Amino acid sequence: MIDLIQVRKDLHMIPELGFREHKTQQHVLDILAKYEGLTIHTFDFPGIVVEYTRCEATYRLFRADMDALPITERTGCDFTSAHEGLMHACGHDIHMTILIGLIDQIVAMQPKQNYLFLFQPAEEGLGGAERILKTEILDQFEIEEAYALHVNGGLPVGTVSTKPGIFFGIPQEFDIEFTGESAHVAFPQTGRDALSAGLTFYQAMSRLMHERFPATDAVVFYVGTLNAGTVRNAVPKHCIMKGTTRSLSRANWQKMNDLMTETAKLTAGMHDVEYKVTLHSTYDPVVNSEKLYNKFLEQLPQEIRHIEASTVMTGEDFGFFTTRYDGLLFWLGAGEYAGDLHSDRFLPDERCIQTGVAMMMQLALKK
Repeated sequence: MIDLIQVRKDLHMIPELGFREHKTQQHVLDILAKYEGLTIHTFDFPGIVVEYTRCEATYRLFRADMDALPITERTGCDFTSAHEGLMHACGHDIHMTILIGLIDQIVAMQPKQNYLFLFQPAEEGLGGAERILKTEILDQFEIEEAYALHVNGGLPVGTVSTKPGIFFGIPQEFDIEFTGESAHVAFPQTGRDALSAGLTFYQAMSRLMHERFPATDAVVFYVGTLNAGTVRNAVPKHCIMKGTTRSLSRANWQKMNDLMTETAKLTAGMHDVEYKVTLHSTYDPVVNSEKLYNKFLEQLPQEIRHIEASTVMTGEDFGFFTTRYDGLLFWLGAGEYAGDLHSDRFLPDERCIQTGVAMMMQLALKK
């Protein structure tokens, strides 16, 4: 039996950013090399597809994400990140460990079924799922079902949580930039104030979001950072805001993108500055198959408790898979004291690994 606790610790210590998960990939490949009967597929970027083929039938896909975050770890654990300024603050080390545990049990049991196990890069905002799909490697297989999990620090170990239909929303990260002309504050009329433009844009968007979208539309507009100017006694030449929108439909996603662009253009004209709107990668919503949700409940092991989930505005690029295949994503309870996702103190309880493997095994073996 593989020591999954040690696997988790080893992976936790080598966090890497999206599309740079080279050490992580090699570590996983070294583990997989110990198993017979697997076909390993790699790419010209980090990522691994593990093929287990035993019969003429469809495939079930199980996916774990590989990347970490640019966060300095402050958990104080004895297996803390060895990569300065990087941390597995979203639990992807746990996700990979569970997938390895699933592979370990499948190889030991040798079921006469077909599986694909995907170690996917770049879930954190860089669209790793979409890039994997664009390679067309998965088109070689008839995939009947796709599964993934995500740790949740708000749920106790031994619990899982999911729901049918829309589960995770559509994220859209954006940058809004205004560029004017610097001037000494004693002669502000000779400058063009980019900061004033930024503040006008933010206030206008906050008001328009309430006016254009009813509360039932469940949309979010949020600016997380604003940077402007270089010294205290000069009109700021440059202002950049970075933020995110969240929605549950492509119609509202497009409406918010159009509203940001329109508002930035009008604001720039009012303040005589230039503007630039940059829309970064976006994900499809995670839409859980009702059929797989019902099977999930039917296959729930006696020792695992299910808590009905609510739709959340979290983004997850597993949505690209649920768009293409019948799919199901579920929360895995990681301990109520694990901390918040993306926190520098986030540390899932290692006991959740056993729960995750047990649940995935049920989904893998069910008829």
